[in-house]
Formats: sequence, structure tokens, C-alpha cells
Amino acid sequence: MKAVLPEGTNPKPLWQEVAEHWDANDQTAERDRKLDPWRLAPMVPTDLFAAVGYLSKVSGLIGFFDPSPYRTDNEQCEFTLTKEQRKAADQAASAWREESAQGVPPEFVQELWECLLDCWGKDITSGSYLETGEGPPDWWRTALLLVMIADMACNRILRDPLRVYGVGPFEDWMKLLYQTTLNRSDVTGSGEHHDRPPPSLGIMADSSVVCVLPKVRVSPVGATMRNVSRNLSLLPGRSEVRCFWETPINVAPAESSDSLDILLIPEPRKISAADFIESGFTENQDPDRHYWMKDWSTFRINQTWITKGAARDRFLNLCELLITRAKKESRTINGVILPEYALDWDTFQKLCERLKEKEPSLDFVISGTSEDCNHRHGNHVMTRIWYIGEDVELTQSRRKHHRWRMDRSQVENYALTGALNPRIKNWWEDTPLTQRQVHFQRFRERSVFAVLICEELARSEPCHDILRSVAPNLIFALLLDGPQIKQRWPAQYASNLADDPGSAVLTFTSYGLIDRANEQGHHTANRSIALWKDDTGRVVEIGMPQGGEMAGVVLSLWSDQVIDRTITGKQSEALSWRYASHVPVTVSLGS
Repeated sequence: MKAVLPEGTNPKPLWQEVAEHWDANDQTAERDRKLDPWRLAPMVPTDLFAAVGYLSKVSGLIGFFDPSPYRTDNEQCEFTLTKEQRKAADQAASAWREESAQGVPPEFVQELWECLLDCWGKDITSGSYLETGEGPPDWWRTALLLVMIADMACNRILRDPLRVYGVGPFEDWMKLLYQTTLNRSDVTGSGEHHDRPPPSLGIMADSSVVCVLPKVRVSPVGATMRNVSRNLSLLPGRSEVRCFWETPINVAPAESSDSLDILLIPEPRKISAADFIESGFTENQDPDRHYWMKDWSTFRINQTWITKGAARDRFLNLCELLITRAKKESRTINGVILPEYALDWDTFQKLCERLKEKEPSLDFVISGTSEDCNHRHGNHVMTRIWYIGEDVELTQSRRKHHRWRMDRSQVENYALTGALNPRIKNWWEDTPLTQRQVHFQRFRERSVFAVLICEELARSEPCHDILRSVAPNLIFALLLDGPQIKQRWPAQYASNLADDPGSAVLTFTSYGLIDRANEQGHHTANRSIALWKDDTGRVVEIGMPQGGEMAGVVLSLWSDQVIDRTITGKQSEALSWRYASHVPVTVSLGS
């Protein structure tokens, strides 16, 4: 508890005032004054959730919880919550949300908190309780009840701008926290800002130990902390992965108003072997290089499709034509997505400006880039979101979490042997990693998307647990890869995230490497550039259109109302995005 709340449960002036009152009235004279900073229950439910959620996680008590209220405790330490206890938790959470309470925890919360304090020095691990055969300790049930209360006290926090699900003080408190952290008044003349939202919704909880963010869906399988809560997600400390929950300044459009129509642009359509360049070495190479770098080297990608001659202007002109053509297939193009390494920063900037001019209703643009917004090299994902009714746009970038390792078979399959020596077993992507980040973008009232870059889809560390905890409605995976078909690795890992936490996943690659692999003739030619997988099990392969100088696909989605349920029996209304259709679009200059 001290690790999560090192300065106490509430600001120092508050607990000191209470301690002085106790001293003046000779109350709890025998108390351990060293515990005074923690004697009051946290006034902010996100702090309570951070502390007791962390305690529940590290103790492993969730594994001993039986979801049925009709079971009884046993000597194997299994325990349950009765119907009366669950109703009491509901009532306490409801009372805490009331405006009249001004955030003061109900008496029941303080009573439960004091029960935890009475067990301050007891073992936290489950093994010691299993050995005694005395059954589950009382503090396990207490901790779980407090987790439930804190979670329900934050009902739909930062996800209910119209207050459809009721009012409460905590939404305003969290917005104030965001405004203080973001300093949104410091906006550039263009209406753009790059500020970082807070890493956690906690006030007193140490975000280097544990973070708390809003939650979108409840995982339908498993028995962990993410199956317990429906409004808050428990995440690792910010040093391991820095997470961003971006909440819009204004009310986002409702899902029911329109479908979500996204233009997919699978560029580069052509990629040359010469675009892959060995990097990191000079002509006077260290003679010991092959000792220290046995069987491996590094490469970079030269983006000739946007950097060579007048290529950038031609590329931008074609993208303008493509979105104009796409608008004939949809009332509104809501988003535009390009794959891994498609753009650099300058091209991304210009593309966003020109696309927004052609489609004023555009909500977002997502692309893989070779630079961040400060022109620093690396493999990045760039996102721009425009807010409804305000001349403000948010641009965010982050680096890839894992480097691409291209082995000899891939070099041969993509016919890159003229640029990357096949005698070297493994070619590693030359990109810095630095601090890992995950961005969650709320782009509709009840919809959030996250973006992965290639290997992040396949590697569970460090972000998959975070994705499963926050459970965004949509996950876009940007790739530089081969065909997106059911039999290959992207489909397998997309299925994992579609099953748990129930997100809809779109994997999307450029056509360049698909084309090179098809030309080799080693496998049956396939033109699939994208693959859709959702929690219903539906899989859709989306092919590359034929013809034109530039081609794209208009992907149409619709939102379905679903009911999620926690293992403690709480229901949560959520939205799941469903595939509706896709339409190919092609353009040529001068046509």
C-alpha cells in the first residue's frame, strides 16, 4: 500500500487535520501514528482503485474468487461475495457518485478500508494461507469489494460527455487534471498541440508503480483484474510503458449517426530492392566487426516513392484525387490510414492539410512514418485527429516497440538479395526504440482506437496486457509485410486480440512487398492488403484493387450494441465495430 500511496491516501493537510482531531479528543490514543497518512480512505476513487487493485493483483486473490454468489468459502482458500455484499457495494458506489457527497467516501468504504489497515502487517502472498488450511483471509474479500466500489464510482469516466449514465464529481476532477497537465491554452497559431495527457487518473497514487486509465470493453474470457472492472483499467507504471488516453475537448459524434468509413491507401505500391540500404557502417570498417556482430547487420529504408525528384508532389496529388474518388462511394470519409513506413513527417503534414481541405468532415489520419514530428529518425506511427466544432487538431507520434528482424528466407522471398547480402543470417531494422508508448484515441462518444506497428502485433510484451486492460473498440496494425490472409501470422495474432479483450482488429500492409513476393512465383499469388477480424469470429480479407496509378479501398464499418459482463456480475453496455463492406477505388493523374 505504501508503494502505491507513498505520501498517504489524501493530501497532507487533510490527514494532519484529522489526526489533530483524534489527538484533541483522545480518540484512538493507542494507534500507531506512523499509519496516520493512510488511516483515511482515499477521497479519489481512482487512487483507491490503484492501491487496492495493485494489492489484489500482486496477491493473486482473483484466482481464488468464485463468481457464483451461491458458493461458500472453503479450506482451499476459495471465496465468494454474497448477493448482499454485492448490493452493498453497488449502494456505496452510487452514494459516492452523488454530487451532494462532494467526493467524500461513504462510511461503508471507510469501514472496509479500516479492515485492510487492521491487516497491515499480514502476508500478501497466497501460499502462506494455503499452508494453514484456515481458508481465505478476510482482507481478500474486503479488497475485492473496494475494487468494485472504486470502479463503479467512476462509471463511464471520461467516456460519457453527455452524462447519459448519471452525474458525479469525479468526471470534472479528471477533466481538471487533464487541463492542468495538458495546458491546452498553450496552442500554436495553427491550432495544433502536441501536449502529453497525464499518465494516470490517480492523484495520490504513484504512477511510476501503477497507472489507472478509463476502460472501453470487458474481456469476455479469463479471471484477472481486467475481468473484474468495467470502468477503470489497472496498468503498469509509466516507466515500463507510457500510456496516453486522449479525451476530446468537445462532444464527439454519436456512433449511431453514420457508419465509419475509412480510406485505406496501401502505399508504397512499388518498392525496389535498392530502397533497402545497409546502415551504420563506413568504408573503414572495424576488422573485428563480424566477431561482435556475428551473422547479423542492420538496414534502413529509403523512401524513394516520396523523396525522389518530384515524387512527393505526385504522391500528394494522387492522394487528393483518391479521396475525391472515394467520396463518390460514401457520404463522408471519416478516416484515412496508410501502412508502416509510408510517409515522412513533412509528407504527413502536407497530406493531412490537403486531405482535410478535400474532406472537411475528416476525423483522423493515421500513417507509419520514418520520422517523428521533430524529424528524428525511426519507425513511427503518426496520428492526427480533428476535434468537432473547434479549430484544434491533435498530432501524436510514437516509436515502434520492437525492431524488425528479416531473416535469410524473407530476404530471398522478397527478392532483396541484390541489396541485403543473403550470407548474413539476420538483418535488423535500424531504428531506435527508447521509451515504449501506447496511445488510446477516443474518436467517438463510446469508441476508442489504438495503433500497433508490425512486430507489436506479434510480441505480447510490453503492450498486449495494456491493450487487454483498456480494451479499445478498434486496433489498427500497420505493417510492411506480405499478403494478409488467414494462414499467415497477422491473422493469428489479430485473432488473439479479437478474442481477448474483444477488440476489432484491422491488419494493413503496403502492396510493395506483396508484389515482390508474387513476382517470385514461389507461392500462389495473393493480393490481400488488409485483414479484418472481430469478436464474432468473422474474418475478411481485403484485396488490392487492379489498375490506376494509385489505388485504395473504402472500408465501411458499423457499430453494434453489445453487453459485456465482469466476473463479479456487473453488466456494461459497449460498442463493437462490425465489417459492412469494402469498395476499391483507383485514380491516375490526367484521367
